[in-house]
Amino acid sequence: MGKLKLFLPGLLVAATGVGAGDLITGALAGHYLGLLLWIPIAGAVLKYVLTEGIARYQFATGKPLIHGWIDDLGNWAKIPFLVYLILWSYMVGGALISASGSSLNSLLPIENGKYIYGILLSVIAIVIIIPGNFAFFEKVMTFLIGIMFITVISTSFLFLKGPSEFFKGFLSFSNLSLIDPWFLAVLGGVGGTLTILCYGYWLQENNRQGIKGLKESKIDLFMSYTLTGLFSVAMMILGYQLPEVSKTGSIFINQVANLFELKIGVYGALVFKIGFFCGVFSSLLGVWQSVPYLFGDIYHLHFKKTERDIKKSSAYRGYLLFIAIVPMSSLIIKFQSIQLFYALIGALFIPICALSLIILNNGKRIPKEYKNKWPTNALLCLTLIFFVVNGFRIVYEKL
Repeated sequence: MGKLKLFLPGLLVAATGVGAGDLITGALAGHYLGLLLWIPIAGAVLKYVLTEGIARYQFATGKPLIHGWIDDLGNWAKIPFLVYLILWSYMVGGALISASGSSLNSLLPIENGKYIYGILLSVIAIVIIIPGNFAFFEKVMTFLIGIMFITVISTSFLFLKGPSEFFKGFLSFSNLSLIDPWFLAVLGGVGGTLTILCYGYWLQENNRQGIKGLKESKIDLFMSYTLTGLFSVAMMILGYQLPEVSKTGSIFINQVANLFELKIGVYGALVFKIGFFCGVFSSLLGVWQSVPYLFGDIYHLHFKKTERDIKKSSAYRGYLLFIAIVPMSSLIIKFQSIQLFYALIGALFIPICALSLIILNNGKRIPKEYKNKWPTNALLCLTLIFFVVNGFRIVYEKL
């Protein structure tokens, strides 16, 4: 754990975003879009720029980005963000409970296993998180991350015909529509969405500060999003191999496991199911632990309260119970539908984050060494334009 300390905040971001965002959305996108492997890599680069910008603002000001939204942009930012946070929590919480229940049910099938296991895993996550022992949380996540990356990344490339097919996936643009929901879901969903804001709180937990802290964050985020990109590529490869996909979570997982069984054998299928479960549960655990920071911080800002440890406050614990329990009602929604809604509502956060980093990280209050460089500003502007324009186009197409 001592040697991993430098990389832990970035690994937590990767695991929290990868679990549901890349495992299932990546596979479904691979099935519907084809072997377009450049999409998750582009998404990983985009998330690196956004998360590094969030960290840079925090190192420059000593406070998380949402403080900047309220202090620098005004109190009007509170209500829209809280509405979005609650909506996001419900949709993402439902997707994670559903995916976690389905993944464990594929390993240990029982009647109504998706519902029973989903609820049970959500409760287990509460038990792990609510005492506020961050060191224990890090150890559990490190274990899950290790299994997840080793089992899925190391085996998925066996399904390619050779290096030529792999490199072809980075050059192919065939049959791609820029307003395809699966394209935007992968591009915006790789490596997490709203959860990248929580990176700042994990930096605080690790006492990372100043220019030295920024240099360390550049290293751990580079490794984090390299692994994230590879992981999403791996899932897209697997999804591309599926002749059809089920609208039921447990069947979908078994369909991918059957690919492993045909290629590697029965133990290959078991290894994939274990890795898949660790991936989804690590995401659930990461979201349950991180997102209540945001609500707790806004609550304390609004009522001008100071908390030395937000994760032990009543606001944090109350929101933890909300995100872990209320979204259980969404278990009746179709597996693919909630997965797509989850990815798209997460993608809505990207232009909001890009715009705020353009405004705040170029402001007068930011020291020169922490300001955005011109390539960062250019990429943030392109991101903002791309997601806003295509978001409106999708809405127009649906009306």
